[in-house]
Amino acid sequence: LPSKERTAGNVTQVHIMSKREEYPGDDNYSSVNHVADALETPATAGHDAEADPFAEETGSEPKSVPETPDQESGMVGAATKSSGAKRRKGKKPISELAPLEFSGRFAGGLRADLLRRVPLYVSDWTEAFTGGNCMKTTASICFLFFACLSPAVTFGAAFADATDNQLGVIETIISSGMSGVIYSFLSGQPLCILGATGPELAFTVVFYEICQSMEVDFLAARVWQALWCSLFTILVALFDLSACMKVCTRFTEEIFSFLISIIFIVGAFTTLIKLYLADPDVEGDDPAAPANRAKAFLGTLLGLFTYFTAMWCRAFPKRNETTPLVRKLVANYGVTLSILLYSGINYGFRDVDVPCLDMPDEIVPTATLNGTGESRGWFVNPFGDETASGYDTPGVGFIFFTAVPALRLAVLGYLDQNLTTLLINRKDHNLKKGGAYHLDLLVCGIFVYPICGFFGLPFTHAATVRSMSHLMSLMTREDSKNEHGQTVSKVTNVVEQRVTHLGIHCLLLAALGLSAVLTKIPKVVLAGVFLYMGVTALPGVQLYERLWLWLIWDPKKYPQYDYVTQVARKPLHLFTLFQFSCLAVLYALTKVPNPYISVIFPFFIAFLPLIRKLVPKCFPSVWSKEDLKALDK
Repeated sequence: LPSKERTAGNVTQVHIMSKREEYPGDDNYSSVNHVADALETPATAGHDAEADPFAEETGSEPKSVPETPDQESGMVGAATKSSGAKRRKGKKPISELAPLEFSGRFAGGLRADLLRRVPLYVSDWTEAFTGGNCMKTTASICFLFFACLSPAVTFGAAFADATDNQLGVIETIISSGMSGVIYSFLSGQPLCILGATGPELAFTVVFYEICQSMEVDFLAARVWQALWCSLFTILVALFDLSACMKVCTRFTEEIFSFLISIIFIVGAFTTLIKLYLADPDVEGDDPAAPANRAKAFLGTLLGLFTYFTAMWCRAFPKRNETTPLVRKLVANYGVTLSILLYSGINYGFRDVDVPCLDMPDEIVPTATLNGTGESRGWFVNPFGDETASGYDTPGVGFIFFTAVPALRLAVLGYLDQNLTTLLINRKDHNLKKGGAYHLDLLVCGIFVYPICGFFGLPFTHAATVRSMSHLMSLMTREDSKNEHGQTVSKVTNVVEQRVTHLGIHCLLLAALGLSAVLTKIPKVVLAGVFLYMGVTALPGVQLYERLWLWLIWDPKKYPQYDYVTQVARKPLHLFTLFQFSCLAVLYALTKVPNPYISVIFPFFIAFLPLIRKLVPKCFPSVWSKEDLKALDK
C-alpha cells in the first residue's frame, strides 16, 4: 500500500492506508480490509470513529482521521470534496459509519449495515462449500440441530405448564424453526441463533397472569403485545439506538457469557440429579426400588459419557493416531456421534426405561377451544373470540395497556440480541465480515415478533450459548506460544456463512414429522450435550480465568496473562470479586421462583455498564486507570 504522503494511485488505497495505520484492530469491527475492498470505497474503514470506552478513564481523546488536503490534485481532491463538506458539518458519510456508531440521521446506522453486508451476501452462501468448508458446515448443522431441539422441547413443556397449554412444545419448535429460517436469509449476523430463553419464559408467565386476573383472552392480547414490541424494536433500529451498546465493555460481556454457561452446566447436572429424586423408591425396600436405581445409574452414565466422549472427540486432532482426515471427521462430528452412540446403548437397555425426549404426535396447536376439546386455529384473531376462549376480548384500554409489557419485552430483545452479537463479533474470534446490529433488530421487529403474535407462538430472542456453540463449531483454532512462553489457543478462521443457520432450523421444522425417531433419544444424553456446550463456552472468558487464580496461592505460579503481568495482585483479585458479585446477583435473579421478580433480570444487565463506571470511581484508590484498562480492555 502507498504511504500517506503519496497522492498517486488508487484513492481508496490511500484512504484505507491512513486509517489502518491510525487504528489497528477495533474490538467491534475487525473486517475493515475485506469489506472495504468489496465496496471499493473508503467506507467501512470508518470503524475507527467509535468512541473509546476508556477515553474518560485514561484521560485520552478518541483519535480522529486526518482529512485528505484540498490541495491534492486530480482525482483525490474530487473524491474527497463531498465527504470533506459533510465532515465540516459534523456528519460522516453513511458508508464510513462503524457498526456501533451514531449516524446523526434517520436510519443512518441501518443504511450503513446494508452497505456493509449486501456486497457479501453471495459469499455468505457460497463460503459454506468452498475452501474445504463443507465438512465443518454439515457437522455444525448436525450438532446444532440437537443443541436447538432439546431447549425447544424443554421450554415448550415449561410454556405449557405456565400458561395452561395456551403455548406448548409444538408452538416452541415452530417458533424456533420459523425465526431461524427468516433470520438466515435476512439478518446481518447469521452466526447468531434465535430461540426460546429463560427470561422470555418469565415474561410470558407474568403477562399470562395479568391476562387471567383481568379475564382477557391471553393469545389475543399477545398479538397486541407483539405489535407494540415490533414497533418499539423498529424504532430502535431506525434511530441507531443499538449504538448505545458501545458502552458495554468486556466487564458486561463476560458476566453475561459466564452466566449463560453456568445456567447450561447447572441445568445439565440438575437433569441427572432429578433421576434420583423423581422416584421416591430409589433408596427404599419397595420391589420397584432396584429398577429405579438402575434407571438413575444408567441415566447418569449415559449423560456423563456423552459429555466425556464429545470432549475427547474435540481434542482428537491433537493426537497422532489415524490419518488427518479421520481426526478431522471425529472432531467435527464428535457431538453427533456421541448422541447416536449413547442413544443406541440406551435402546439396548430399553427395559430400564430411562426418560426420553417428548415430542408431539400431531402438528396441531396445543390450546383447545373452550368447552369443545378441539384444537384452536393457527391464526389468532387480535380482537379475540369470547366463544372460543371463554374470556373477554381485549378492549381499547387494554390494547394500549399492553404497550407497557411490550416495552419490557422489547428491552429484553434488545439486550439479548445485541449482547450476544457483541460476544460473537469480538476481536478474539477473528471474524472477517462486520456486524449489522441495526439490521438484525429490524428483522426481528418486522418479521419475527408479528408472526409469533399472530400465530400464537412464543417469542424468540438471541440464545447466547447456542449462538456461541454455533460459532465455535465453525472455528479453526491453533495453539501458539505467547511472549511469556505459555501455550495459547487462537482462532485462525471462522466459516462465516448462512447455510448452517438455514439447515439447522429447516431440520427443526422437519423434526415435527420425525417424532417416532427422536423420542428414542434419552434426555440425559442431551443433558450431556448441554454440559459440553456450557463448558466449551468458558475458555477465553477472562473472569473464568481470574477465578482460577484464587486457587493458586503462590503468585509466582500464576499463568502469565497480560493482565496478570500489568496489574498488582490486590486490585486484580478485587476486580474479580466485584465482577463475580454482579454475576452472583444475576444468577440469583434467574432462580427466584416469583416471575414478577425474575423479570428484573434484563434490566439489571442494562445497568451493568453504569455499575462498572460508578464503582471504580467510588474507590479510586483501589484501581488505577491503567489497572482498569488492562483488566477491561
